[in-house]
Amino acid sequence: MFKCTKVDHIAINTHDMEATLQFYCGLLGMQLTRTALTPDGRRHYNVEIGGGTAFAIFDGAKPSSEGTPQSLNHLALVVATPAEFDEAYERLRNHGVKVTDIIERSYGKTFYFHDPNSIRLQIELQTRASEQNPYSDPNPVPFVRTLLEKASS
Repeated sequence: MFKCTKVDHIAINTHDMEATLQFYCGLLGMQLTRTALTPDGRRHYNVEIGGGTAFAIFDGAKPSSEGTPQSLNHLALVVATPAEFDEAYERLRNHGVKVTDIIERSYGKTFYFHDPNSIRLQIELQTRASEQNPYSDPNPVPFVRTLLEKASS
């Protein structure tokens, strides 16, 4: 039986990346650790909470009306070995859970699926340190541009 070793990150959606980062990195003092664009061109930023725990923020959500809670983008769970990764994939498929194709990433590989409540989950296997530039968004929001300028000076 495969075992998840930790939550790598929880991903949230935002309709205002600038305000979201001002809140988490400015007001709460969390650290921006990554800026990137998704294949469809949306911003995907990572913020470290502390102790190696992080969450991802995806831009492009539609604003929700007052009092309507925002939805979770996904929950990423890590497995420790290639055998557990393969077992998780096959176990879910064998139990009728629709899974995505396996996606090769700079850090290893991953796939996605949904729980019975339609919450999107991700299983990932981290086999190597990512060699990707962690700040690869060519046009970051103004608050992030300021953070990056401070860090480089």
